Amino acid sequence: MKKLTVLAALLTATIQAIAGEIKITANLTGFSDTAVVYLISGQTPIAYKTLTQGKVELSAEVSETPENYMMYIVDNNQPYFTGLFVADETLQITAAKEDFPYQVKVNGSKHHFAKEKLNELQMPLHKKGEAFKQEIIALQQTPEWQKPEVQEKYVGENGLGSKLAFELKQIEADFILNNFDNAYTWTLLPYNTTAFDKTFYKAVYNKMNAEQKQTEIGKKYLLASKSQRLTKGDSFIDIAVLDKDLKAEKLSDHFTQDKEHVLIDLSSVSCPSSRQAFEITQELTKNKEKLQVVSVLQSPDAATYQQFGAYSTSNWAIVYAEDFINTDTYIQYQENGTPTFLLFDNEGKLIDRWSGALIHQQKLEQHFGK
Repeated sequence: MKKLTVLAALLTATIQAIAGEIKITANLTGFSDTAVVYLISGQTPIAYKTLTQGKVELSAEVSETPENYMMYIVDNNQPYFTGLFVADETLQITAAKEDFPYQVKVNGSKHHFAKEKLNELQMPLHKKGEAFKQEIIALQQTPEWQKPEVQEKYVGENGLGSKLAFELKQIEADFILNNFDNAYTWTLLPYNTTAFDKTFYKAVYNKMNAEQKQTEIGKKYLLASKSQRLTKGDSFIDIAVLDKDLKAEKLSDHFTQDKEHVLIDLSSVSCPSSRQAFEITQELTKNKEKLQVVSVLQSPDAATYQQFGAYSTSNWAIVYAEDFINTDTYIQYQENGTPTFLLFDNEGKLIDRWSGALIHQQKLEQHFGK
């Protein structure tokens, strides 16, 4: 009888954890009456309605624990969105079309204030980023944009765009360290295990209590605090992958003495630059028999990967790294951009690294000729 009582108590606790309701009243100006407003959890819409005279009311069952949600609006085929960090609360949201995504006002939440604070801290850089985007769009309409050095200046690995992105992440890092005990801060931790350096990872880990250090995210930050990006002469780190037939193998299987170089390509099926780089790699491998290329592909599922794996050749292996960004190996590499290229000799020692499709052709010609 006692076991049944305990089980009933556990079931009740579980039900209570999810038995909450969020109620949203939104006043949104600048949108048409055909605009549809969605509340999204993860990638799943949990409520939606058509906007009527600038107003909409949404409700859905949610957890009592605060989580990240998204208000997503489609108006004349154009998307607008903003993030919400809320629980089972009654919210009043006020915004004009131009306020999306970072200046939407959310009232009635005990949790969203932290996300709003980070938005405010980053707002000057968000505005700078929008101006930067418009500058690139204008430049793309001119012959000047066709020059590789111009593209590298703006969107290359060390270009203006990358510097702006780093500044945004630096504000986020400071926010994490200064607001460590906030629930919203902990939702940011999983996305920052490859974004910085050992100093940041150690600072985060040292702020954790003994119990937090034993959690999965605690162990990841401990590993990150001991990891760093490979530099010239460092050995490659092995990766567990699947071949084009979804059979298990390792990255080390592709290092053989009959090849002079091994080029590791960390790519993603959802990354346009990765796809652009594929075409360059494909042309190169046609007449470079002493080069082994291994494209380690991040993909949401094996079926999506297999479409790419079919292009594998004798000296270009397109392999699948299942759930790679959640592995310890991903943290050890400290590479968070795709595509990233790591060129090794046949002993597995790093010769060079680069990132992005723009410089890919230039680097390949530098090492292997045209």
